[in-house]
Amino acid sequence: MAVVIRLNVRGRKHLAFHKVVVADSRAPRDGRHIEILGHYDPLRDPAEFIVDEARTKYWLEKGAQPSEKVAALLRAHGIRLPEKMSKPKKKKERTKPAASKVAASKAARAKSAAKKAAPKKAKPAKKKAEKKS
Repeated sequence: MAVVIRLNVRGRKHLAFHKVVVADSRAPRDGRHIEILGHYDPLRDPAEFIVDEARTKYWLEKGAQPSEKVAALLRAHGIRLPEKMSKPKKKKERTKPAASKVAASKAARAKSAAKKAAPKKAKPAKKKAEKKS
């Protein structure tokens, strides 16, 4: 069972606040959870983030994976994450195809275009077999 630490949305439209929960990764976002660790209210000035540090550290030691938002909040709150979780994920960069692939595809397109533009050769007429009587 993969365990995650994530935000559980409460409140209503435009007045949402969040519970910080430990849940099975297969459970719905606002569904069943294992334990409530704290809460996060982004609408207060400044944003309020209260979490039970001892229980959070316990779950992190057990292998619970925090969501990106929770990881950022925990770092800002001063809770150290394990080394493999402490670095934010990098977005994948698009890689350009190799120059040789580009050249090969251009050559193939030029060759097919040349075939289409070339005049068609006349096919030789087939001789009908003579019937023997």
